[in-house]
Amino acid sequence: MNVSSLMNYKERPLCDEKESIMKQSKESPFCESTDKTHMHEKSGLNNDSTQKSDYRHAFSQPGDDLYWQWLCSCPILTRNEILALIQYFGSPRGVYEAPLSAMAPFQKLRQKWVRSLISYKESCSLEKSADLLHQKGLKFCYQDDRHFPQKLRELVDCPHGLFYKGNLPDPDVLSVAVIGARRCSHYGAKMAAYLGAQLARYKVQVISGMAAGIDGMAQRACIEEGGRSFAVLGSGADICYPPENSRLYRSLPDRGGVISEFGPATPPLPGHFPIRNRLICGLADAVIVVEARKKSGSLITVDLALDQGKDVYAVPGRFGDELSYGCNHLIEQGAGILTSVEQFVEEVCQRNGLTYTPAENENRYMDSNDDHACSRHSRAPSSLTQVEQLIFEKLELDAKGIDQLLEETGLTMTQLTEGILNLQVRNAVQEVSRNRYARSSITLS
Repeated sequence: MNVSSLMNYKERPLCDEKESIMKQSKESPFCESTDKTHMHEKSGLNNDSTQKSDYRHAFSQPGDDLYWQWLCSCPILTRNEILALIQYFGSPRGVYEAPLSAMAPFQKLRQKWVRSLISYKESCSLEKSADLLHQKGLKFCYQDDRHFPQKLRELVDCPHGLFYKGNLPDPDVLSVAVIGARRCSHYGAKMAAYLGAQLARYKVQVISGMAAGIDGMAQRACIEEGGRSFAVLGSGADICYPPENSRLYRSLPDRGGVISEFGPATPPLPGHFPIRNRLICGLADAVIVVEARKKSGSLITVDLALDQGKDVYAVPGRFGDELSYGCNHLIEQGAGILTSVEQFVEEVCQRNGLTYTPAENENRYMDSNDDHACSRHSRAPSSLTQVEQLIFEKLELDAKGIDQLLEETGLTMTQLTEGILNLQVRNAVQEVSRNRYARSSITLS
């Protein structure tokens, strides 16, 4: 899709988090600026690939993997501080083997930082770092490792290394990031679950941040449907954040992976999340935004995706709805409108040179874009009574009040309230607001 109206979007003021990320990137002498053309055209990020490749080989030697792991595990070092160290000492091995006195040139610049680094060198040996990683059940790869994602190598602010549980995304399989509001609406939650499940049926890898709301809903539905999903965290890969997604966190290594550029035991600090967002869109071939407010972290991720030349699509929302502002604004500025998963997957496969394969047992019901279509994702649990089945069938994407359900079902108040209670116990129905009920976002059992 050719879009000429993106200039308005690109010229809007950057939020503090985006400015911080761009500042960190520009501090590196190996970074070159990229230019967004529009939301569906690659921006030619490979122009500096030779330069970055030369840089990696200059500082990486055979057997350096443990030294890279040790350096990337240091909790007080940012990406650019690691870069400064290896530029000065020649390699991660050089940083590790350097005497403490060799830190003197840095002492004048960052006294507190150097003290912390010296403390780390004294307390954490190469062996201790490797043992800790093993105890946490984590794996590590650095830029020259054959397992390191090629898509991330193309970033001007490529991480030096990745810590992960499970696996890394398959480079030969389409990957899509599904992102959106943490405090999403019931509509947003249902759409996220629907998209996660549908993408799984097309064998698409779902990338997200395992955050509350849209992210977690999409990833959970993808896994429930038998698909593969990967979470990029703003903490160490050994830390589950938010805690309420602990079940999803435990299931991801078997059905995908948990990924972070932050070392083990790194807490989920607020400043880490905008940094990790560049990896979410970096690992993806396209980005889908489900719900976003006017000032939203999801829009930061969209900015980063555009810098990387990625396709951006948005799920349209209701006019005047605060949670729909971000998506509707993106569409106004030229983002793709997601109305058919089949069409979306086919388009993105074509743009990225991947083979399109129709979904197995695909129910092509989203093309109509109606409430009945999306509500069919939440299938009825087994062994419902006749009354419960009737109530479940009448509940759709939007919540309905007691009076409306009484009229539509023809049940008595006692039958209706008892049926709703039983469905709530089975997690098939939820109370969206007082006396207003809708199907739960995920009821796949």
